[in-house]
Amino acid sequence: MSAYLRPLKSLTLALALLPISGLVHAAGTSFADGLDSQDAGRWTRSNDVFAGEPVSNSWRADHIAYASGQMQLRLNTAPCSMAPEQCGGRSSASGQLVSTDTYGLGRYTAVLQAAAGQGVVTDFMKYTGSLVGAPTDLVGMHIQGQDPTRLQVSYVQAGVGAQYQTISLGFDASAGLHTYAFDTSAGALRWYVDNSEVFSVASGSLPTADGYIVSDVWAASPSVAPLFGTYAGTPTRAYFDSIAFEAAVTPVPEPASALLMSAGAGLLAWRRRRADRVVACTA
Repeated sequence: MSAYLRPLKSLTLALALLPISGLVHAAGTSFADGLDSQDAGRWTRSNDVFAGEPVSNSWRADHIAYASGQMQLRLNTAPCSMAPEQCGGRSSASGQLVSTDTYGLGRYTAVLQAAAGQGVVTDFMKYTGSLVGAPTDLVGMHIQGQDPTRLQVSYVQAGVGAQYQTISLGFDASAGLHTYAFDTSAGALRWYVDNSEVFSVASGSLPTADGYIVSDVWAASPSVAPLFGTYAGTPTRAYFDSIAFEAAVTPVPEPASALLMSAGAGLLAWRRRRADRVVACTA
């Protein structure tokens, strides 16, 4: 088991604590949200939720803000340092945005600037799990603040076989906005950075279940500090300029029965025309 795979598996368990038990809807349709303000019909903020390992912070609704046409996810020690009971005894708090609907096959895109700092991780992913009565399915993109020149892409299918890949970005993801996307079209997974494909998988067990769109920033717990670094409490934030989903277009095949009826009618008409010609020639 790889070093990164262990915390990734733990993260899927932590995500089971997302406050989405009451958000069971039909799969959402295509959208593009500029995040100038929160669309209450599309998004909800996790609040008073205390995730498990490897996440050490609590989720608070007041740690999401909208300013200058962007959404900000803030990780800091307020109000935890002065009022620990407001953070469930955790030493830090952060923001997590979750879609109210689930979404299926298609392309998921976020324009974002990752949070910087030791022990900090910025996520953009599609997730479903046990809280809504389903096995864990996850497709994600993760940027560690201790080395924001690298991107981890990951997927989990039916709670089994967490897979990941590390991608060298060639730039500092915490220094400016870039476009990150993943495509979950049937039969393949593809990840993109600034509209260029950086990794793909087209075999094996791939996640296809509808899931919630999740964006967050979290602080790593001490148990995974050797992998992610230690969050020292320095305020940091991620900026999301937009989030979009483009549903995959699935061709609708003509029903086989209709095709057979059409073929049969054509054959019958051909036979009748042939019979008429034979009668005409013998008359």
